Amino acid sequence: MTDVERKLYRLLLFFDAVAIVISMVAGPLRHTSMAIGAAISAGIISLCLIAYGLYFWPWKR
Repeated sequence: MTDVERKLYRLLLFFDAVAIVISMVAGPLRHTSMAIGAAISAGIISLCLIAYGLYFWPWKR
Protein backbone atom coordinates (compact mmCIF):
# COMPACT_ATOMS: atom_id res chain seq x y z
CA MET A 1 0.00 0.00 0.00
CA THR A 2 1.22 3.46 -0.78
CA ASP A 3 1.09 6.36 1.63
CA VAL A 4 -1.97 7.84 -0.10
CA GLU A 5 -3.82 4.52 0.12
CA ARG A 6 -3.03 4.24 3.84
CA LYS A 7 -4.36 7.74 4.46
CA LEU A 8 -7.51 6.98 2.47
CA TYR A 9 -7.96 3.73 4.41
CA ARG A 10 -7.69 5.59 7.72
CA LEU A 11 -10.11 8.26 6.51
CA LEU A 12 -12.67 5.62 5.53
CA LEU A 13 -12.12 3.89 8.87
CA PHE A 14 -12.85 7.20 10.62
CA PHE A 15 -16.04 7.70 8.56
CA ASP A 16 -17.05 4.14 9.42
CA ALA A 17 -16.65 4.84 13.13
CA VAL A 18 -18.63 8.08 12.81
CA ALA A 19 -21.46 6.27 11.02
CA ILE A 20 -21.55 3.61 13.75
CA VAL A 21 -21.71 6.26 16.48
CA ILE A 22 -24.46 8.15 14.64
CA SER A 23 -26.43 4.94 14.33
CA MET A 24 -25.98 4.12 18.02
CA VAL A 25 -27.07 7.60 19.11
CA ALA A 26 -29.93 8.10 16.65
CA GLY A 27 -31.61 4.79 17.45
CA PRO A 28 -32.53 5.50 21.07
CA LEU A 29 -33.55 9.06 20.14
CA ARG A 30 -36.21 7.55 17.86
CA HIS A 31 -34.66 8.78 14.62
CA THR A 32 -35.18 5.39 13.05
CA SER A 33 -34.54 6.25 9.42
CA MET A 34 -31.29 8.05 10.25
CA ALA A 35 -30.15 5.16 12.44
CA ILE A 36 -30.89 2.59 9.75
CA GLY A 37 -29.24 4.70 7.04
CA ALA A 38 -26.09 5.20 9.13
CA ALA A 39 -25.98 1.49 9.98
CA ILE A 40 -26.27 0.48 6.33
CA SER A 41 -23.59 3.02 5.37
CA ALA A 42 -21.30 1.69 8.10
CA GLY A 43 -21.89 -1.85 6.88
CA ILE A 44 -21.03 -0.99 3.29
CA ILE A 45 -17.91 0.92 4.31
CA SER A 46 -16.85 -1.95 6.58
CA LEU A 47 -17.24 -4.52 3.81
CA CYS A 48 -15.22 -2.36 1.43
CA LEU A 49 -12.46 -1.88 4.01
CA ILE A 50 -12.30 -5.62 4.70
CA ALA A 51 -12.12 -6.46 0.99
CA TYR A 52 -9.48 -3.77 0.41
CA GLY A 53 -7.47 -4.95 3.41
CA LEU A 54 -7.56 -8.56 2.25
CA TYR A 55 -6.41 -7.49 -1.20
CA PHE A 56 -3.25 -5.94 0.23
CA TRP A 57 -2.69 -8.56 2.93
CA PRO A 58 0.74 -10.21 2.50
CA TRP A 59 -0.12 -13.85 1.86
CA LYS A 60 3.47 -15.08 1.68
CA ARG A 61 6.14 -13.89 4.07
